[in-house]
Amino acid sequence: MRIRTLTAALAALGTIASAPAWADRTYDVDVAVVGAGASGTVAGVSAVEGGLSVVMLEKNAYAGGAGNFMEGSFAAESFMQKKAGVTLTKTEAFKQMAQYHHWRFNAPLMKKFVDLSGDTIQWVWDHGVHWKEVKTAWRDKKDLTWHIYPSAGSLPKAMVEHFKKGGGTLLLSTPAQKLITENGRVAGVEAVDKDGEKVTVKAKYVILATGGYNFDTDLVKKTTGIEMIPVGSPGRTGDGIKMAFSVGAVGDNMGPMMINGAFMPAEGEAICNGPNKELRAIFRQGLLYVDATGNRFFDEELTIDWPTASNAIARSGEWTYVVFDETTKKELETEGKGYLNPCGNFIQRHQKATELDRLIEANEKLGNVFVGNTIEEVAKKAGMDPATLKRSCDNMTKFARQGRDDQFGKDPYYLREVATGPFYVIRGKLNTLTSLNGVKVTENLEVLDKNDRVIPGLYATGHDAGGVYGDSYDLKVGEGTASAFAINSGRMAVMDILAKEKAAKATK
Repeated sequence: MRIRTLTAALAALGTIASAPAWADRTYDVDVAVVGAGASGTVAGVSAVEGGLSVVMLEKNAYAGGAGNFMEGSFAAESFMQKKAGVTLTKTEAFKQMAQYHHWRFNAPLMKKFVDLSGDTIQWVWDHGVHWKEVKTAWRDKKDLTWHIYPSAGSLPKAMVEHFKKGGGTLLLSTPAQKLITENGRVAGVEAVDKDGEKVTVKAKYVILATGGYNFDTDLVKKTTGIEMIPVGSPGRTGDGIKMAFSVGAVGDNMGPMMINGAFMPAEGEAICNGPNKELRAIFRQGLLYVDATGNRFFDEELTIDWPTASNAIARSGEWTYVVFDETTKKELETEGKGYLNPCGNFIQRHQKATELDRLIEANEKLGNVFVGNTIEEVAKKAGMDPATLKRSCDNMTKFARQGRDDQFGKDPYYLREVATGPFYVIRGKLNTLTSLNGVKVTENLEVLDKNDRVIPGLYATGHDAGGVYGDSYDLKVGEGTASAFAINSGRMAVMDILAKEKAAKATK
């Protein structure tokens, strides 16, 4: 790698004695990686281990991005699955995904991803990230596909260490702003560091790995028509996608989001990983959900399959509400009973709640929880129609007592009476973890233009790439697909680059 600065050149000529703050920096490398999240760091390591010089630009002051929140990754035919006796094949996994997405995805890309996924589990292990286990969050699923990381952020942390050890250059607080084009191909990227200094990275290949557009709330509202709360790593405002658009790229089914169901608002908390996790986890328990008037509107069993539940909740208005009674609260607080469902890896099935009283009181003061001695009282506090909520609660109590949901057929495992005061209502809003599709790419992650022609030198990985999803996240088919595609696509892009480099050398 060659690094040049304007000041260095001037100093060499004896023009100046020291470097001024306004000096620009220029790097000449093989690969520029834009974004140091899961896909970016994996791409960076793959590239330096392949003998390429690499500069990685990261918008935030720290590496990892959304990779710091990853719980587990999907794979088929991994060494861990084989050891556990899992018989799911790559072809079977792919066909299940294809059916789930109604083939509205980039089939060659997805088949290549699934085929590589098992090998990538070994690759990650060999790079020091030792998976805890392979499991499933579902009570009735025999195929274990969710490979659990040893800790949050363990993958990007290890990747950054390998990247630096391999000679890669990581520039933090240096957001990329513009792609450089020369002679009909992408030839680098311009960025600005935290001091406002321009940074130019001239590169034969640019890999976009900026994590999608979850935090561009205007773009999310434009593509989905829904107002949602973005959670997870900040800074994912579609930078890579927008830069790709500027050089002729097109979107591929942009709009689907990884909507994580409804949760009680709690600043800085995603899923159930923060101080309010015991209260937020109640949204995952299959209990009675109602809309702002008090009407039940879907089968709450689906709350564990949160992408599907989110589709129903999105129709219910700005706020959605979970209703339960004192008996259910005590069940959650009882050893051996506890939570009916897990909430990520932060709340386990049958885990006992220990902080509900304190959290209910604190959030009642914030207007997120409503408590009443009668259903009518709690309905008035929550702004609902008392008669409507009473009817919904009475119906649920009837269903629980007879062991059969006559309205939506909810599994009896989730049926609970709402009959014993005090009564509790928690309000929640839809959360989004990430956008799901970005720009159109080939099966090798090369970015395409409107005529399906490759834009030379440009790749998009992770959530900057499109064609991975139909209309919803495939949680039940491939647990951990998003993180798995991130790490696999990082490898796949570099594999293609290395193949091109090998072919170019062979022709010389």
